[in-house]
Amino acid sequence: MSSSTLPTQYDAVGHVETRGVDFIPHAERHSSPMTLIWILTGGSLALGIIVLGWLPVSFGLGWWATFSSIIAGNVLGATLLTPFAMIGARAGTNGPVASGAFFGVAGRIIGSIIGIAGTVGYFALSVWTGGEAAVAGSQKLMGLPNNDLTMGVAYAVIALVCVVVAVYGHASMVAVQRLLVPIAGMLLFVGIFIYMPHFSVSFPNGKLLLGAFWPTWLLAVTVTAITSYGYAPFISDWTRYISPAKHSPAAIMGATWIGTFVGMTIPLTFGAFTAVATASVNGDWVTGIVTMAPTWYLVPLVVMGVVGSFGQGTICLYGSGLDFASLIPGLKRPVATLVLSMVALLLVYLGTMVWKAESSLTAFLQVDSVVMASWLAIVLVGHYKHGGYYNVHDLQVFNRGEAGGVYWYTGGWNLRALIAFVVSSVFGALALQCNFYTGPLSNIAGGVDLSWISALLMGGVLYYVLLMFAPEHASVHGNAAADEAAEMSAHTEPSAG
Repeated sequence: MSSSTLPTQYDAVGHVETRGVDFIPHAERHSSPMTLIWILTGGSLALGIIVLGWLPVSFGLGWWATFSSIIAGNVLGATLLTPFAMIGARAGTNGPVASGAFFGVAGRIIGSIIGIAGTVGYFALSVWTGGEAAVAGSQKLMGLPNNDLTMGVAYAVIALVCVVVAVYGHASMVAVQRLLVPIAGMLLFVGIFIYMPHFSVSFPNGKLLLGAFWPTWLLAVTVTAITSYGYAPFISDWTRYISPAKHSPAAIMGATWIGTFVGMTIPLTFGAFTAVATASVNGDWVTGIVTMAPTWYLVPLVVMGVVGSFGQGTICLYGSGLDFASLIPGLKRPVATLVLSMVALLLVYLGTMVWKAESSLTAFLQVDSVVMASWLAIVLVGHYKHGGYYNVHDLQVFNRGEAGGVYWYTGGWNLRALIAFVVSSVFGALALQCNFYTGPLSNIAGGVDLSWISALLMGGVLYYVLLMFAPEHASVHGNAAADEAAEMSAHTEPSAG
């Protein structure tokens, strides 16, 4: 079969993607840097992201302080995320599998567990906020009851679409994001005029959450930055379809930065804008935007709640399906996605209707952000220490149910990375403060949350130091550009070694 037919066979809109975490040859990579902008923007125009823009206002910050914290946080988050775009492009697989180059082919399960936990959490947040907005708008518009039944139906509709798109795979997911950007973007644009009469740039500071301005402002920056760099474990899901032999690293990383900054700034700013506009309404943010909306805007609001959740929810389920499939050799991506989707939906129902655990989700994501930061730092340092080179054959050892290869290290684990990860994660946890746990080091900076940044810095520095004193074997280094050029000319998967 000629290489020109491969993209249609493996990844096309309306067809189930047959590729999983196996290496994708450069001849099959049909995506471009522009795709990253569509995904990062479309996936962020969801109420699950928009509502996070309300948080700085809930911390007691005024409008300008809130807006500046969003800008600063997105600059930081986009800058941290950008280098990770090259990992999937170089390795031709998703982030957790690629992390086997640094953690070992068995140790890469750490990344899979972190990724699955994060995606399930963000999927739940997306479904909850979308469902609440849809039900609240329908209640005001048509008098539908706001109860467990109607909420459950709303959750099911949102989840079902996300599951179907995620099972179909990468190309269908990209198509959905391309559709969502103009639809959700227009609804947000119209919303500006709806809530503008209630908005004031002179909105004052309230009671500051941490008692002083700068600690509270820095907390808001942290929340925004975590939201942006939280895409790091998943961005390789998309960049594995972009060939650095066809597109320059500058183009790939530039599109990542632009897509992250613009894609996050728009929904978070809209969330902050509506939070200020609805501050006089008693109740939560969703109640506020529904109460102040005129009747004719309720239909678009319901559409935004439902449709806007498709982008974020699809990204989450697609990424978690890839990770889950990679943990069980032989398990196909579509089946893994379907199984994990059912588990995620069950957790959504249990969390809202049985455990009433919505408030605990933020704390869960805080904990996940700490261990994620440790993991990300080690992967980033390893990527640059290895010169961006990946032995794509040996990365797949675990997935083939084999042992050995250049990334086998000690029984499949790289103890340097493992030590750095454990130490930095524990230290970050000691500095964490959430609604069910306060670490003994949580007040070392006057209440500013340094948990994730301390885990990030400590993980990277410690791994780098360990590499200096106990260098990895020379075979983990190579010439990435030469391998890519050879593979492009041969149209075959590079051989081992």
